[in-house]
Amino acid sequence: MSSSDYLALLSKAIEKLKAQEPILSLNEARILVVGDTHGYPEVTEWALELAEQLGAEAVLFLGDYVDRGPKGVENLELVLSRLLEDSSPAIYMLRGNHEDLEMNYYYGFYSEALNKRGPDYLNSIAELYSVLPIAARADKVLFVHGGVPCRLCTNSEEDPVRVEEIAQEAHVLREEGSPSLVEGKSSLVMQALWNDPRGSIEWFIPSPRGPGIYLYGRSAWRKFLEENKLELIIRAHETVDGVLVWHSNGDHREGVSGVLEFDELEYCVVSVFSSLYHGRRAAVLLVDVEEGVIEPVYYNIE
Repeated sequence: MSSSDYLALLSKAIEKLKAQEPILSLNEARILVVGDTHGYPEVTEWALELAEQLGAEAVLFLGDYVDRGPKGVENLELVLSRLLEDSSPAIYMLRGNHEDLEMNYYYGFYSEALNKRGPDYLNSIAELYSVLPIAARADKVLFVHGGVPCRLCTNSEEDPVRVEEIAQEAHVLREEGSPSLVEGKSSLVMQALWNDPRGSIEWFIPSPRGPGIYLYGRSAWRKFLEENKLELIIRAHETVDGVLVWHSNGDHREGVSGVLEFDELEYCVVSVFSSLYHGRRAAVLLVDVEEGVIEPVYYNIE
């Protein structure tokens, strides 16, 4: 492909993403959910093949396609190419905290894209980031890269943020074409991509990730779910051993396998990590909304 072909790919993807809402509503019943892939197209290819084998109606990527791994350009282009195909399963893409030019500058993708594709490519990447959806929901499940945002952000009770508020801020970001969230232009959207769950706390405390980012506790995520008529959060963002479940009482299980029933996951937060970068096990989740079950599938298990 020539440089103009790569730019055309980005342009077509941008137009398709612009037509989608910042908070996607998924109607498919069987959804393969993919966490951070971070520059590993082989994991993306595996997930796409697996989706067809398992009869998934949709594949939902939770963000962080670039940085860290060696082939962020190829990985992102692979997902975008499949996004543009009118075939089954349907492909959906969410924005992660690494879909941000400032992050890319420090974590590798900026120089990789510049060297492989040139400066015009980076300009299109900036526009692509600004139109990626922030979250998706299917029935009573919310899919997002990070999780629950806050307003007051203290370790005491506060009114939960509504998903519609996140969508409103995301609409503004689209209109402004903002490729960076680290600048603090949207607190709620930034937190939705950056915040992490911790069952040992009740509400919110500052995150070691940096200013404006928070850890959300068991009471915070339950109140958020109740306010938004949801029962479960599925997210990515953290380096876990494939799959980690935070239960409503604050307990957690890591490296989870086997079929999980929605009934046992009520008011829980499930993290899935799909990249090979950190030397941990990579996994994806097959979510069946109609049957009310989730099944983790691990990469390269003998």
